[in-house]
Amino acid sequence: MTDYYVTVCASCLTASCWHGEHMCESRKTANVCDIKASQLDKEKREHPDNYSREKLLAVCGTIREVRS
Repeated sequence: MTDYYVTVCASCLTASCWHGEHMCESRKTANVCDIKASQLDKEKREHPDNYSREKLLAVCGTIREVRS
């Protein structure tokens, strides 16, 4: 499967925080960053459903594929 980028909260590195669902203490002042879904899988910070392709389409409206 092709890897894709996920925008996450730069403080807690979770997509669900950026989506406004499970927000961290730093949510009001934290920036965002993009991380590959494969890296999020390795780190196991949250359930993969929170950054699945389906979830990103629903929240962001698009998927940004990683180009090699």
